[in-house]
Amino acid sequence: MKAIVTIQNLASDLVVTGWTPIFIGIFVAIVVYALWPKNQAMFDAASKLPLREE
Repeated sequence: MKAIVTIQNLASDLVVTGWTPIFIGIFVAIVVYALWPKNQAMFDAASKLPLREE
């Protein structure tokens, strides 16, 4: 049987082969940035902003 090439198949292949690793890389970069020790002071200060009275 001959495979039918459709737009849906092409889009699905593009998402699986192209975008998934890109999004995984972006997610890992965000997690590393958030957990980097150098950024801890900045995130601690930002977490106290809603509770601060001026």
